[in-house]
Amino acid sequence: MKVSFKTMWLLASLSILMLVAVGCNDTLRQFIVPVPSPSGDPGTLAHAITLSTNPLPAGGNGSDMHIDVSGDSSVGIVPLGLNPVFLGKTTNRVFIINSGDPTATIPIPPSVSTYIALLPTSTVSTVTLPATSLNPVAGATSSTGNIYIANRGSNNVDLIANGVFGVTASIAVGTEPVMIAGNAANNKIFVVNHGSNNVTEISTIDDTVIKTIPVGSQPIWAVMSPDGLFVFVVNQGDGTVSVIDTSLDIVLPCAPGPSCVAGGTAIKVGTTASPSPNFAFYEPTLKRVYVSNTGEQSVSVIKGNGFDLGSNPQVLPAKIADIPVSGLPTSITALSNGTRAYAALGNCTIAPAVNHLTLPANVSSCPGNLVSVIDAVGLRETGTIGVGPGAISVDASSDSSRVYVVSANDITTVRDDVHAPNCTDTACLAGPVQPDRTFPTPSISIIKTATNVVLATPVNGGIVNRPLPTFHVPQQDPSCVPTIDPNFNDDVPLPCPLQNPFMVRTFP
Repeated sequence: MKVSFKTMWLLASLSILMLVAVGCNDTLRQFIVPVPSPSGDPGTLAHAITLSTNPLPAGGNGSDMHIDVSGDSSVGIVPLGLNPVFLGKTTNRVFIINSGDPTATIPIPPSVSTYIALLPTSTVSTVTLPATSLNPVAGATSSTGNIYIANRGSNNVDLIANGVFGVTASIAVGTEPVMIAGNAANNKIFVVNHGSNNVTEISTIDDTVIKTIPVGSQPIWAVMSPDGLFVFVVNQGDGTVSVIDTSLDIVLPCAPGPSCVAGGTAIKVGTTASPSPNFAFYEPTLKRVYVSNTGEQSVSVIKGNGFDLGSNPQVLPAKIADIPVSGLPTSITALSNGTRAYAALGNCTIAPAVNHLTLPANVSSCPGNLVSVIDAVGLRETGTIGVGPGAISVDASSDSSRVYVVSANDITTVRDDVHAPNCTDTACLAGPVQPDRTFPTPSISIIKTATNVVLATPVNGGIVNRPLPTFHVPQQDPSCVPTIDPNFNDDVPLPCPLQNPFMVRTFP
């Protein structure tokens, strides 16, 4: 018994020592900091997405191209439906409205393509809109992630429920709905009715109409402040902006002054009788709204926050400035850090007006090739940046490092380099130099905001046009292979026909 007791005592003591050692090791382990293994691109994942139509002779499906913001590389091309007209985004998805072709021998109905925004290789879900939904032109999201589509031709809004990928309701609105303002911070959406000069306010909780709010003449665009408190409606017909308080459900009066018109309910933008504003962008740091005036060479800036009817004195919407720029602006964006704005100076001459409804089919009417750089503090244009012709859409990355510009009418000119005196080879072909050949090659330019210089892709010296873009958009026919003509230029492949870009948006 004594031997057995000693053995048991020794075993128990050994067990206690082992437990103490393990405990000490756990205590020490918290001071060991693991060293992470090397990773890839340290930049926050973000994409710039360019939407294009496909003008094949028989008509083809459009596409969008994803550009990685931190890597400056094309990371995916997503095939879409026929005749895309609008690119929108939710919290984590993008959606594209395809207008289809109702006049085809076998009519192709309108549809909505949607997929995970930062995964261009993810599954694209296609939602066919009801036969009663005509001419869809714009859309927006809600706090629940639902997608709402404005049907201009049938005066209604279709609801695509989050995760359902099908139309679950249709809501009657005013005449000619052309835009919807909404975001994740508000449980309402505001539908801009171009034909009836009003805005339909809809609850996204039960998808019922709350109220119809009168605004200015021919409203064409609207943007909601990131906090969901205000909606800024661009009235293209009378050159004004109406500001809606989303809590009071009314148009706010404007601060008294020469820019406060329409009985004190709208802000006059621009400096001429017909500024024809078409687009607005909300800048979140200084909380200002930038408006592009397509009828004159100016950009208007409007105060965008802090409105209070109950204070004394009242804080009311007001115009801060009209900024002269070097051309007719078509689109505008601003850096999220509040330092600068950039306007695409498309110089478009589309009748009767330049806006998101008329641009896709009329990009050839936009020869402008400059981007205006605007000092947000000094409220003045500080310079311009040259890009390809057809500068019609612009957007900035959320980290303020880059600005993306669509050049819808860009070209590539190739020079004969096989005949003397252009030939630099030891053996040149006999005969005269052939004329330059020019090809339509719509493009995207990336502007590095630290230097305001376009990031250009190096090319062979046989391409003679400048400035050079960063990317060309996808080919019309994916099976087309650029070929070299050895009797003209033995270094530069002659490009295939490209699609027609008309909109760029960054995500997130």
